[in-house]
Amino acid sequence: MQDVSKLIESIPLTDSDNLLKSWGYNLAAEYFEIINNAKLSNSQPILELATGTGRMSAVLTRLGYEVITGDISTEDREKAEKRITKHYLSKVRFVTINMENLPFENNSFSNVISMNTLHHLENPEVCIHELIRVHSGTHSLIIGDFNKDGFDALQKVHQILYKNDHSRGSLNIAKLKHLLEISYKQVREFHTNLNISYIASEKKI
Repeated sequence: MQDVSKLIESIPLTDSDNLLKSWGYNLAAEYFEIINNAKLSNSQPILELATGTGRMSAVLTRLGYEVITGDISTEDREKAEKRITKHYLSKVRFVTINMENLPFENNSFSNVISMNTLHHLENPEVCIHELIRVHSGTHSLIIGDFNKDGFDALQKVHQILYKNDHSRGSLNIAKLKHLLEISYKQVREFHTNLNISYIASEKKI
């Protein structure tokens, strides 16, 4: 059995990670917990959007998964590669994509993950429908974002490190749950310290 604490410790900490750690939070540990509670398959790569600075890809590769990770720009790719680390980079394929129009056929991926991305999106509902479209429904679609404590903590991080505000987005998390329940027979709500996540499976159509 893998020592999860050692896997978590092997992910390099950023300045924001260190601040969150000083307040008793660890987003990578939350991601491990979320993934552990989902039904994922390692028979094909996981589609993970959006890459950002690579936290979720770092977690997935340490759990042995192959990952296709995409973002709308390559601005943070170097940061993502450093966070994933050279030892695990061979498990990752980076792509540049727009979440509003994913370049994949319907039902292409048995595992799709998007964490802490919705609040960055101009048209989150369009992106959610695209994630649902490319998910086969045979395993899990995981979508989640910060809860109130999470947004409050990230606001503090941004004020301290970047002297600006952190976006809270335009989509109510209850709306996300509703959209998933329209398309899936099973939608489980999962809470961690900073996040609300939904794990959807068994697509209706």
